Amino acid sequence: MTYDLKREEEVKEYVENLGIEYRFGCYKEKKPEVCHLLGDYLEAIKKDFVKAAKVYKSNCLDYNFGKSCLKIGNYTMIGKGRDKGDANEALTYFEKGCDLNEAGACLHAGMLLTATGPNLNIKRDVPKGYNYLKKSCDNNDAMACHYLCGMYVTGVPKNVADFNPHNPEKNKNIDYLIKSDMKQAFQFGKKACELGNMFACANVSMMYKKGDGVEKNEKESKRYFEIAQYLQKAQETEKEIGILGGSGFDDPTLFNNQTENDVTTPFGKPSDVLIEGQISGVPCALLARHGRKHQYQPSDVNYRANIWALKQVGCTHVLATTATGSLVEHYKPGDLVVLDDFIDRTWGRRCTFYDRTEGGPKGVCHLPMRPAFCEKARRALIEAANAKGYLCHEKGTAVVIQGPRFSSRAESLMHRQWGGHLVNMTTVPEVVLAKEAGLSYAAVALVTDYDCWRENETSVSVSEVLAMFAKNVKKAADVILDAVQILAAEADHTYLESHKELVSSAVMLKE
Repeated sequence: MTYDLKREEEVKEYVENLGIEYRFGCYKEKKPEVCHLLGDYLEAIKKDFVKAAKVYKSNCLDYNFGKSCLKIGNYTMIGKGRDKGDANEALTYFEKGCDLNEAGACLHAGMLLTATGPNLNIKRDVPKGYNYLKKSCDNNDAMACHYLCGMYVTGVPKNVADFNPHNPEKNKNIDYLIKSDMKQAFQFGKKACELGNMFACANVSMMYKKGDGVEKNEKESKRYFEIAQYLQKAQETEKEIGILGGSGFDDPTLFNNQTENDVTTPFGKPSDVLIEGQISGVPCALLARHGRKHQYQPSDVNYRANIWALKQVGCTHVLATTATGSLVEHYKPGDLVVLDDFIDRTWGRRCTFYDRTEGGPKGVCHLPMRPAFCEKARRALIEAANAKGYLCHEKGTAVVIQGPRFSSRAESLMHRQWGGHLVNMTTVPEVVLAKEAGLSYAAVALVTDYDCWRENETSVSVSEVLAMFAKNVKKAADVILDAVQILAAEADHTYLESHKELVSSAVMLKE
C-alpha cells in the first residue's frame, strides 16, 4: 500500500502499522534487528522511554544485539527511562556491546575506564580501557582514534594528581601508565582524520608543521588543515550526498556509522535499502541502482523511487557511476568520462514525477535539459579525477539504449554518426528525474569496451564488461569519494537554489 504522507490521517495509519509490524517481527519472529527498530519506534515516535529501555535491555541481554547494548548503556548512564543514572551498570552494557563488536560501545567502555573526575565512581582501569578504545578505533570509530591520539600526546599518568599540564618539566619525573609517544599519536590522529574527525585533522596538520611524530612537511600540513576546514564547512552546510552505484559499484563498505534505511516513496520502493552514514565526515546515502543482488535489469529499475528516496532522506546532490561502451577510438577501456549530455533511445520508462501519482507533485513539468547535468557537480568529479592522476575525459554524450541486450553493429555505427561518445542503459531517465527533483546530479562513466562498431571487433559480452569494471572500479570509487569532499566544502550554494527555481518555473499548474 502506498501512503500519502501529506495527509494527517494516513500518516497516523502508517505510524500505527509500523508499530504493529515491528512488534510482530520482534515478539513473534524474534528478530533482533527488528526488536532494535521497535525500541527506536518507542523512543522516537511514542516517546515511551521506559518501554524503549526494556526492549533495548532485553535485546542486548537475550538476543546479543550490540547496537541495543550501546543504546541501553546510554539510557542507563544518563537515567533515561529510569529514576537515575548508574555508570557502573552502564559499563556492563557497554562491555557486552563491545564484546559483540559494536564500535560505539567499545568507545564508551574505554572512555569510562580511562576517565577521571570527582563525580565518577567507576574504578579506573587504563590498560583495559585502552584495549576497548583500540578495538573501537580498529573498527573505524573516529572519536576513539582521536581519543587515543590525545592519550599519546600527553601520556597517561599513574596518579592523575601528580600531572600538571602547565609544568611539562615536572611531568617528566612522574610515573606513567602510557608514556607520551608522538609517533603513535600521529598514527591514531591520521586515522581519526581519515574517518572524518575534523579536530584530528587539525592536530595532524600541526604535527606536520612542527615535526611532532612525523617529519616536517609544510605541504602536508596545509593539506590536512584544508581537510579540517572542509569537514567544518560540511557540518555547517548539512548537505547530504547520494551515490547511485552502477554495475560493480554496489559497495556499502565505504561508510562509517553505517545504517540501513528501508524507504517507501509515493512511487513505490527503490531498488534496495539506502545505506546511510558518513564518508570522511560528510553525510551520504548509497543506493544500489540494480539492487545489491543486481536483481533489476535496466528497464525494470524503479528510477523514480530511487531518485525520490534520495531526495526524501535529504540528499541535495547525487553522484552516479555507470559502465559504458565507447563509440570513439580515443575513449579507451579503463578511461573515465564525466558525462555532459545524452541521447535517449529508451522507451516505456517513467520519465517524470508529474503524472498525477498520489503523493507526488502536481501539474505538468516541461523541463529544459540544457545543460543536462549539474556543472558544479561535474567539475567536482573532474577535479577529483585529475587530482588522482586518472585519465579522465571532461565531456561525453551517452547514447542510452533500452537494454538489456547490447547494440547491433548497425545501431552502434548509427550512434557514432549521431555524435555519441558512449553507450549505456541507465542514464535516462535517471538524469532527467534528478533534475526534475531539483538535485545536483553528475555521473562518472567507466569505459569497459568498444561496443561493436570497430572492424573485426567481437560483440561485447557481460564477462568482458564485468572484468574491465572490476579491474578499474577503484578509480570510479576514488573519484566519487574525493568529489564528495569537494562538494561538501563548497561555500556557495546558490547553484542548488537555481536547480529548484528552474523546476518551479517549468511547471504548468491548471487549477
